[in-house]
Amino acid sequence: MTIHHIVLFKFKPETTPEQRQSVRDSINDLPSQIPAIQSLITGDTVFNPLGHGFDGGVIFLFENVAKLDEYRPHKAHLDYQAFAAPYIEDKLIYDIETA
Repeated sequence: MTIHHIVLFKFKPETTPEQRQSVRDSINDLPSQIPAIQSLITGDTVFNPLGHGFDGGVIFLFENVAKLDEYRPHKAHLDYQAFAAPYIEDKLIYDIETA
């Protein structure tokens, strides 16, 4: 079963375009640092009135729940969270399992 780890994020209003790009670049670097990540896609929101103001998101793919569990405490993931936290106002994380 594949796990889709979906993260939506909202930047703080004062976050500069350069800081936003730095956060995105850091996300895109994670697969090279965390072998448990099968793949990811990331992008900016396309306006939707039901989008709750989120600016962008990322979808990580993991082979199974065990791989997701490897990712969560990984040092590179924790370092990314600490780096991004000053720029993020809100986030929503949702995991789904598919066949």
